[in-house]
Amino acid sequence: MPSRHQNDVDITGHTVITRADQLRIRQAMNRTPFSASPRVPIPYYSPVSGRSDPVTVTSIVAFLDGLSEVVKEQTSNAEDQRRRLHSLEADVEAFRRLTGSASAEVPR
Repeated sequence: MPSRHQNDVDITGHTVITRADQLRIRQAMNRTPFSASPRVPIPYYSPVSGRSDPVTVTSIVAFLDGLSEVVKEQTSNAEDQRRRLHSLEADVEAFRRLTGSASAEVPR
């Protein structure tokens, strides 16, 4: 009986992802930052029961799409926070100038 290699093709013409590669892909998905979001789908795996959903090209694309959306949102949130911080720093500096307690340093 021939062994199945990672580049074997099944009868439907699709490349087969070996069980070992599926496990490595699933582990990498779980270690990826922001992958804990429910919007980032990771194929189900239970080491206790041994049950799992297969890792397919479709599931990998869905994972990457979900991850992309979460990272975009996080980036947007970080940019909003940076703008708010800059605004607060400007407000504090203006208040210091009004009260006469501004530092002699030149603002950056």
